[in-house]
Amino acid sequence: MKNFNVKDLTINAIYGSIYFVFVLIFSFLSFEAIQFRVAEVLLIFVLFNPKIAPGLILGTFLANLTSPFGIVDALVGTLASLIAIILMIITRKIPLLAMLFPALSNGIIVGIMISYLSKTPFLVNFGLVFLGEFVVMYILGLPLYYYFKKNKDLLEIIT
Repeated sequence: MKNFNVKDLTINAIYGSIYFVFVLIFSFLSFEAIQFRVAEVLLIFVLFNPKIAPGLILGTFLANLTSPFGIVDALVGTLASLIAIILMIITRKIPLLAMLFPALSNGIIVGIMISYLSKTPFLVNFGLVFLGEFVVMYILGLPLYYYFKKNKDLLEIIT
């Protein structure tokens, strides 16, 4: 990351904090197999500015420490988000594709974790986690992405 400066550090702290707070506010939707983690909508901003990835990863880790699965979710869930964010950055020129990676990565990795820890079928957990991520990314994230894409001045302020 070239030229990572104080503004970038500040924006990362803000994104990580917002992610953490969104998970806590919507904690009843954020964990277990059936999850619609509203905070994941923030991942769309890596399509505009990949430099915010560390803040989102740290926010994910800290938020997942509050999970019923504790440190395991903090490590495994953060790995799933890291993979998703890397793939989103690589494919950011194709936003419809990029937004699919959080659903796939979390569906597979978190689905395996939940199946292992709760002794429930992987396909069920994969499907539920995938669906929740897909809904957040495409129903909330896609309109938000296009809104900010049209409003360059606002986007410049928040990224």
